[in-house]
Amino acid sequence: MKKNNYILLILISGVLFAACRPAKPVEKTNQAISVRVISAAALHESEALESSGLLSSEQQSNLSFKVGGIIQKILVKEGDHIKKGQLLALLNRTEVDAQLNQAEENYAKANRDAKRTANLFRDSVSTREQLENTQTALNIAKKQLDIARFNSSQSNIISNTDGVVLKKLANEGEQVAGGAPVVYVSSIASKDWVIKCGITDKDRARLQGNERAEVSFDAFDQNFSGKVKSIAQGSDGSSGLYQVEIRLEPSSAKLLSGLFAKVKIYPSGKTDLLSLPVDALVEGKNDSAFVYTAVSNKAFKKAVKIAYLKGDKAFISGGLLPNDQVIREGSAYLTEGSALKIVQ
Repeated sequence: MKKNNYILLILISGVLFAACRPAKPVEKTNQAISVRVISAAALHESEALESSGLLSSEQQSNLSFKVGGIIQKILVKEGDHIKKGQLLALLNRTEVDAQLNQAEENYAKANRDAKRTANLFRDSVSTREQLENTQTALNIAKKQLDIARFNSSQSNIISNTDGVVLKKLANEGEQVAGGAPVVYVSSIASKDWVIKCGITDKDRARLQGNERAEVSFDAFDQNFSGKVKSIAQGSDGSSGLYQVEIRLEPSSAKLLSGLFAKVKIYPSGKTDLLSLPVDALVEGKNDSAFVYTAVSNKAFKKAVKIAYLKGDKAFISGGLLPNDQVIREGSAYLTEGSALKIVQ
């Protein structure tokens, strides 16, 4: 038993002696990290403005009767194709015709009165004032007759374009007021397709009009070309955005009103940007990121501002010079001041 305690004491003493010995210094290594570099490329690039909107026809109208009345007949239904000048709907003409007849009778009476007064004036029986009053009454009656005739002609709804009926907003037998929409129609001519979308004030300042646009629809596996037709001079009160209207160039595709469109607008003004591969960026957040550059075989971290990304390229608007050597591969292993071994 004493022998075993003696052996245990020797072992413990050896462990304590080893623990109290000074640690061997760690040798610092200066091994360079292998990296690949690329020069930032300067170019003139136009950043696309992106927005979205709904496809519609420039010739898209809510057609109505000029005067109020009871709808006698609607001759089309939703989805019907129509021709310009085609009769679409008509009012019950009882009231309209009565007003027209009344105006015709008033005009006939005013005409008789004017002729009688003129004859009496030649015979020095009536005064010049009476003559002038009957002439004025005749002119008023003629204008009222013109109004009645015009209202009579507007008691029918005539198509103003070749197109399609999008929606029927009233039914036969309903009482409608003058100007109330009855039929919603749209042109289907390829030259009339437009897209209305909203952009921010920052993007609005970059547009002058007539810029090139690229449009895509989920319903079609192709891109469409267009141009900026008009730009709002004031922002929308509810959204704060400025409305831009894009006119599509004619195509053979059978487009439909109401399609959701994704729009890219390319401003005519160019900016000096630097392009880099996306994989050269580290610690990116929003429009800011960092890159490592190689200077005298050492790594230096630089903050850069990203204008936008396009494919596998990042376009940099600030933080780099065109001749900077940017580390493309191996940046994940670097810290500020790391020694570098540049490989091809």
